Amino acid sequence: MQSNEYATMFRVEETHWWYSALHQLVFQALEAELPDWREREILDAGCGTGAILKRLGNPEKNVGIDLAPEALSFCRERGLNNVRQADICALPFPDASFDAVICSSVLYHQWVGNVEGAIREMHRVLRLGGVLLINVPALSFLHSPHDEAVMTARRFRKQELQELLEKQSFEIRRLTYWTTFLFPLAVAARTFGGSKMGRDFEASETSLAQRAFAGIMAIELRLLRNISFPFGVALFAVARK
Repeated sequence: MQSNEYATMFRVEETHWWYSALHQLVFQALEAELPDWREREILDAGCGTGAILKRLGNPEKNVGIDLAPEALSFCRERGLNNVRQADICALPFPDASFDAVICSSVLYHQWVGNVEGAIREMHRVLRLGGVLLINVPALSFLHSPHDEAVMTARRFRKQELQELLEKQSFEIRRLTYWTTFLFPLAVAARTFGGSKMGRDFEASETSLAQRAFAGIMAIELRLLRNISFPFGVALFAVARK
């Protein structure tokens, strides 16, 4: 991301409706696929400013990596010392080091020069039966000024992500679009000029719109426990080695 975007992410990551929904989706999947995740070793691959890593807890077992010094600095501001600078395409860990790998909003980035290689690395560091959780932005026509600010190189379609995972011999457990109920608003904001940046990070978390979006996402997340959606702003995958 551009350097100033890390400060924005740090400011909103624990309160904004979209981040709250993403984190709930991640932990829903962990609970479903790895109920004893609190006792397992987990890698946050591309940990950003550290909100997910902080929620994982257990710093003796869990670790986050990020390529950006700014991200690691904000992680430490959160009190996280279980972070290190590393490239997702060349993870500095032995084979079969982790029971789960979380890769949230990373593979889209311009700095990920080899997406297939990054997924291969995550497969390598997972133990047999280990769980991979991936979130990526979806559908190239949703590209917006927000994508420029966070250095988006690619947005994914379901078939593309499925093929990338299957090529590395992952067993796909869940693969769904999400942020589906708000998709019409995202299209308006990002393609028809409804929002200058294609996001609402400047709005107060107590605003009526923010509360409404959070409520809508809560309903969607409940449904996502049992069904998948055919379109959405983002894609979420759960896979096993």
